[in-house]
Amino acid sequence: MIDDLAGLLKGELRCDPLTRTMYASDASLYQIQPFGVLFPHNREDILTVVRYCSEMKIPLIPRGAGTGVAGAAIGNGLVIDFSRTMREILTVGEETVVVQPGVVYERLNQRLKEQGRYFPPDPSGNWTTTLGSMLALDAAGSHSGRVGSTRDHVLSMDLILAGGNFLHAGNEALFPVSESDSGVPNFKRELIARLAHILRLHADLIQKFQPGTLVRNRLGYFLRGVLSETHLNLSRMLVGSEGTLGIVTEATLHTAPLPAHRAAMMLLFGQLESATTAVHLLQPLLPSACDLLDRRLLSLARESDPNFENLIPPSAEAALIVETDGFSPEQARTRLADMLTAVRSRISTQIVVHEVYDPEDVDFLWTLPRRVVPLLTSLQGPKRPLPFIEDIAIPPAELHELLLKAQAIFRKHQVITSLYAHAAAGQIHFRPFMDSPTPETASQLENLARDLYELVYSLGGTIGGEHAAGLSRSGFIQDQYGPLYAVFRQIKELFDPHQLMNPGKVICDDPHLIVHNLRPAPKLQPEPMQPLVQLNLRWNPQEIATESSRCNGCGMCRTTSPDTRMCPVFRIDPLEDASPRAKANLIRGLNSGQLREEDLSSPEMKRIANLCFNCKQCQLECPTNVNIPHLMIEAKTAYVAAHGLDRADWFLSRVHWLGALAGRAPLFSNWVLGSGLPRWMLDKF
Repeated sequence: MIDDLAGLLKGELRCDPLTRTMYASDASLYQIQPFGVLFPHNREDILTVVRYCSEMKIPLIPRGAGTGVAGAAIGNGLVIDFSRTMREILTVGEETVVVQPGVVYERLNQRLKEQGRYFPPDPSGNWTTTLGSMLALDAAGSHSGRVGSTRDHVLSMDLILAGGNFLHAGNEALFPVSESDSGVPNFKRELIARLAHILRLHADLIQKFQPGTLVRNRLGYFLRGVLSETHLNLSRMLVGSEGTLGIVTEATLHTAPLPAHRAAMMLLFGQLESATTAVHLLQPLLPSACDLLDRRLLSLARESDPNFENLIPPSAEAALIVETDGFSPEQARTRLADMLTAVRSRISTQIVVHEVYDPEDVDFLWTLPRRVVPLLTSLQGPKRPLPFIEDIAIPPAELHELLLKAQAIFRKHQVITSLYAHAAAGQIHFRPFMDSPTPETASQLENLARDLYELVYSLGGTIGGEHAAGLSRSGFIQDQYGPLYAVFRQIKELFDPHQLMNPGKVICDDPHLIVHNLRPAPKLQPEPMQPLVQLNLRWNPQEIATESSRCNGCGMCRTTSPDTRMCPVFRIDPLEDASPRAKANLIRGLNSGQLREEDLSSPEMKRIANLCFNCKQCQLECPTNVNIPHLMIEAKTAYVAAHGLDRADWFLSRVHWLGALAGRAPLFSNWVLGSGLPRWMLDKF
């Protein structure tokens, strides 16, 4: 591949074992080693590679920050990483903005804030999530009940289709295939006509299986309401397709004015049932956001920040974070007061309330779920919170019944579960605490998922509200949609007849996909760690394997937020090599056998290890406190053991000896260090 494309790309193409191992996983439970990784410089690079891969039948997997929890950004093909180079905000208009897919969501909003505007969808990983991923997943967040999802704010998109055709997709006018129009390529005219025919033919199925009763539903392809008598809203349909229909290279997005005045409160309850009752009472008052957190998350919040410790009493079993806005401070305060009155009118038990009106205080309140949910992975013990049923959405009125019946299902499977919900939108994130799955125990995941999903179907809900289907849920899409799934398949074949665009996602013939391609669990015996038998630091092979496996791939180490102290090297060059996560992936790859013994002591491994200079900021702020610097010191010692020290390192590692020697003749030594010619000679030496 590299030979064939030499001289044709401005970007970089890598197929070495270390790069492939770094991109074999994301924040999900899954691991698949790709053929290689492309870092495109521009649209022409993607066109070139897509045409080449179409000819060679090589699958293509677009990727942003790789922080998804469903395995949508990994696969056995060529990964296209947009997060390093295609990350420009191209133009900022009065009401729109044009962006490349690698732009980080929060960086866009920082830029728009200068004009008093913002891009409203608010996924939780705001400092790592890219706009391309938001488009691929139809991302949303706490405020989706008021502002909608990404799909609701897209004007048009530029895509590269499977055959290498460039497609500008917007709200397209319908016209006959034979109509002469020099401004519209023939392939696009035919594509729109065939797609419109499919949607008209199956309009009843679409209405039945994609009704408008759910606030959030992004599972499968979005077909409801995209076709009118005169137009086909192609961009609206393509948002949320997970890169299975085309690769986005540019997008024009609607922006909105920043809310004039905001107010928020935290309601703390002694029982979870009281919190769910409060959600129903608040629903008619249309809060901007209403999120529900359970006792485990509140306990983590108390431990993580003294401010939260002062706000949250130890007896709290559940909390609601409620936000509203207004055209004036008084209006925002009045709306918040009305909401509190509505809750207290029906719930007689004691409610602890903390109200905030300053914008900074409101933002601080929302840091609670964004900081604390990732901290679930820091809880000690063999059982971990596994993200595989974390994206359920139901009609908000069914929230209480779902939680009641879901607890019975969790008891049946003998698991405890943590809960976080965008309650106003009916979006629930469950994280069951279970052992890391192995091929022998993976069936427990599937059985639990099937039982819970049957409950969701019976309540008129969806198993995919705002995250990807990926490897976690694609095997269940046919169960949810029944005959409509065949329509999804027709659309996939229309856009991607050879199944090269992120294959196995959305359209999947494997009903047991959820238990395949699982990330290897840490081995209990030291024998598989033969590459690391001669360890130089004070740990054994089992300890180093366990340490690397504690990294769950969440990608928080990729943040460039000024409020964090994460990797300073990554801030300079946002390359996956520089991220602490990548280094944990490499050590885990050695343990699982993906990498060979000699890879640990290779010059390429030394280059990656040298991107860590032991500042330990990643270890301090990682949710699981993985000791990446220690792992990289071990990797550096392996290189030295195999190749020895180079001349500069030999002298620098003996600087104490050189200092003592120079100290015997301080006048001469200081003259040498202060004179131009001797300093030049020392530098060259």
